[in-house]
Amino acid sequence: MKRRDGLRDRNEEKCGRLLDRSGLVEVDDLHWDRVGDVELESGVLTCLLYMRDVEGFTDRDLVGAVAHPSTLADPLLRRFLDVWRAEEAAHARAIDRYLRRYAERRGIDLPDQQPPPAAVMDLTERALLQITRPVGHIVTAAHMVWGAANELLTMHGYRLLARRTPDPVLSELLTRIAAQEARHYSFYALQAEWRLGASRLARVTLPAMMRRSWTPVGIGEEYKSAQEFGRVLAFLAADDRGVRAVATMDATFTRLPGFDGVRIYRRAVEDSALPMAA
Repeated sequence: MKRRDGLRDRNEEKCGRLLDRSGLVEVDDLHWDRVGDVELESGVLTCLLYMRDVEGFTDRDLVGAVAHPSTLADPLLRRFLDVWRAEEAAHARAIDRYLRRYAERRGIDLPDQQPPPAAVMDLTERALLQITRPVGHIVTAAHMVWGAANELLTMHGYRLLARRTPDPVLSELLTRIAAQEARHYSFYALQAEWRLGASRLARVTLPAMMRRSWTPVGIGEEYKSAQEFGRVLAFLAADDRGVRAVATMDATFTRLPGFDGVRIYRRAVEDSALPMAA
């Protein structure tokens, strides 16, 4: 128990330091007047539109498992969720600004930003929140694990796209966003690590949950379709660098306690029917 308490103390101290570094992504110093000078592949635009919309989905009231009483009762998690929402919303605004400027300069039409679904819980969700109160620590651990999985994917997605674009303005913007996503991932992973270490039940149930239920970030009813994500994945993961990124993500994620052998990212590629090196 002392070892686990020590892990919690160390990880939460690191989480606090991560939050102390928080702040909205800096964009005013970018060369916005040069946006549109370089023509982008359609695949880059497809990725940007998806990323912009998904980032904007976080700009809503917290509902469902994310708003579980056990999670919101934790001051550190409450602080993080406020920071996370603000930074993700700023990412959406920055990407939207780029896309609008690009469309204007290139004389093309691009879809408007997709609004997030209404932040309303149905009766089933409300009932689940009540039923799961006795195991709230497991729900919170699941939230941290799921968040880590999504942020790891998002971070690598931005890094891959930054390398694929020929526009230095866009590459710099995506690199800055990726750095914040790396901080978000670290927070989720540190929280997930100590919570999994402290609960055998979490170590048994959550890997099974992720194998069975995890979907890549942005997919869901009233959100993005699996087909839309598949087009993004087809662009980002089709070359050797993308294949290596998938392997790296799986290797990183399996370091969480209980997650040895869990390959959710490779499964996402297989579900998208993309070729994958052995």
